[in-house]
Amino acid sequence: MIIEACHIAQFGKWKDADFSFSPGKNSFLWDNGYGKTSFIYFFKLMFYGVSGDRKQDLEENERKHYMPFQGASFGGRIIFRIGEKRYRLERSFGLKKSEDSFRLFDEDSGKESKDYSENIGEELFSLDAESFQRVCMISHEDLHFSMNSRMHAKLGNVAEDQEDMKKFQQVQTILKDGINALSPNRRTGNIFKLKMQEEELSSGLYGKEALENAVLSIEKEVLSLTEKEAERKEEGKVLEAELSQRISEKDSLGKWMSYAQKKEEWEKAEYRYENALKWYYQDRFSEIPEEKKTLLWKEEMQSLQEQIHSIKKEIEKVSEAGGENNGVEAEKEEGIVLPLEEASVPGASRAKKDTSKNETFGNGTKEMGQYSTSPVVLFALVGLGLLFVLLFFGKLFGMPLGLPSALFLLLGILFLSLCFFLWWSGEQKKRTWKEKQEEEEARQRKQQAIRFASLEELLSRFHKLEDMQDLEMEVAGRKEAFLRFVEEEGGEQAFSLLEEKQKEWEEGPSLEESRRKLEAFRKEEEERREEIRKKRAEREAKVRDLEFLEEQERLLEQKKEEREALEKRYNLLQKTKAYLEMAKERFALQYKEPILEAFQKYFQSICTEPLQFQMSEDLELSFVDRGLSREQGYLSEGLQDLCRFCQKLAIFDAMFREEKAFLLLDDPFSHLDEKNGARARALLEELAESRQIFYFTCSEERKLSD
Repeated sequence: MIIEACHIAQFGKWKDADFSFSPGKNSFLWDNGYGKTSFIYFFKLMFYGVSGDRKQDLEENERKHYMPFQGASFGGRIIFRIGEKRYRLERSFGLKKSEDSFRLFDEDSGKESKDYSENIGEELFSLDAESFQRVCMISHEDLHFSMNSRMHAKLGNVAEDQEDMKKFQQVQTILKDGINALSPNRRTGNIFKLKMQEEELSSGLYGKEALENAVLSIEKEVLSLTEKEAERKEEGKVLEAELSQRISEKDSLGKWMSYAQKKEEWEKAEYRYENALKWYYQDRFSEIPEEKKTLLWKEEMQSLQEQIHSIKKEIEKVSEAGGENNGVEAEKEEGIVLPLEEASVPGASRAKKDTSKNETFGNGTKEMGQYSTSPVVLFALVGLGLLFVLLFFGKLFGMPLGLPSALFLLLGILFLSLCFFLWWSGEQKKRTWKEKQEEEEARQRKQQAIRFASLEELLSRFHKLEDMQDLEMEVAGRKEAFLRFVEEEGGEQAFSLLEEKQKEWEEGPSLEESRRKLEAFRKEEEERREEIRKKRAEREAKVRDLEFLEEQERLLEQKKEEREALEKRYNLLQKTKAYLEMAKERFALQYKEPILEAFQKYFQSICTEPLQFQMSEDLELSFVDRGLSREQGYLSEGLQDLCRFCQKLAIFDAMFREEKAFLLLDDPFSHLDEKNGARARALLEELAESRQIFYFTCSEERKLSD
């Protein structure tokens, strides 16, 4: 393939530039910044189109990198020849991929050609854009070399079967990822994870046997307690029957209990009444006949009522002078109103006295007013006295008054003295009257206190007699209730039979004792049932734990099966990867040796160093030093660049054995010394006879000869 000419419409800093090229050597001596790199990439983009549209980095996004600053479309055309046929490739690039255009013409006829599509680069060179850049574009900035599947396909003459070669590296990556994902040695490997899970599950199964024995032991205890419970059921039935019998007997003797209770209540009431009589009569109790013991206290009660009534009348007469008796509560008994509250509560008497005192004081105030001088008279006398005193002082200060000043002063003193005398005499009379009044009130209070003390004593005795009256009524009521009950239930004879049964019933175990025995038995049974429930709950808990361990054991077996299956798959993937590597090595042997021979030839034509090189199936170079294989990094920077340059030339030759592609060289000898650089340029002169070479440099010393 030969590029004859090109036109750059716009591309980077280039604009409306035309170039014509020779079939062999094309050398360009351009200064830095002139556009060498853009010119080289122009050829790549014309054949392969732009890439990296989604990249943000300007160096990786070719559309942004080579688009003019004004944002217009960019591109151009290339005229090239394949064999005897000439083509014109026209391509332009817009702001986005949808604005890109591609057209291919037959240069001789001018008609549009369908021989190649817009993927013309891959169709012409059997390489993708990345591989084309690695093989056909050699720059001093990046002489490093790495293989990919498309390059392997091209070197192995299987470029037409691209799908298998494209998938080789993908398969290798998938196998590697699969092996790493399954690895038994990596912490992220599934086999490693399963082993860890198996160890964890196994450690949890150590107590399974002890747990099974514990479940069996608890089950035996539960059976033993259940058997004891069944044996004690008969004993419980006996106790229940005994208690039921005692309850039945007690129900049948209920009448006897009522009889005894009513009789006991009657006897107790009589006892209390008799004790009350003894207390009342004291030593006279044994001397008084039985028929009079009841009459005497009743007669005394009647007498007390009359005395209380009489004293009450006297107190009411004394209190009538003070108005109504407020706060006095009356007690009615047998038609007689008794001032009980006044007699029993001293505060009531005191309140009555205070009320009477206030009323008396009100009346006394009226009487006291008769002994005092009228305030009007006193004020008049004081006024006259002060007036004459003022006239006296007026006369002294020169007022024209007809009387002498001494007379005014004498009259003023006289009136004031008279006023004082009248006031003082009235106060003395009041004091005398007040003392008499207080003596009278003290006498009345003393008399009233004597009356109230007598009334309180009489009321106290009267209330005690009332209690005796209540006891007498209670005895009568208890007796009547007892006799009525006996008569209703069949007389004393029926109760005598019940009394005999009562004695028999008392000789046997009591109802409470039978009830306590049954309650103790039931409590014991409940404790035994509670113990059985606890044991069963404990057994159920341990059974659940055992079921969990059995589930763990089942899960452990499942994990083991999964691990064994993964290990089989892991081994299969390793073998598959090994076989693919072996196939790759055998495939690489087809072109590795020719490439190594071509490399040695190119290297020795430039460098005189006696180095022996080796090449891997990935075409990685190493050299032999004293029998040991060493990487290129041990060489100097210049020798490393020389090795990479020669390696790329050898690979270029191996890839394009028949139809040679063009080579784009961007100052590849900048790191070589003068001698090696001269020999390298001489090698290019020789190579240019069989292939088209574009050589760019910024140094006069490194340019090719014209």
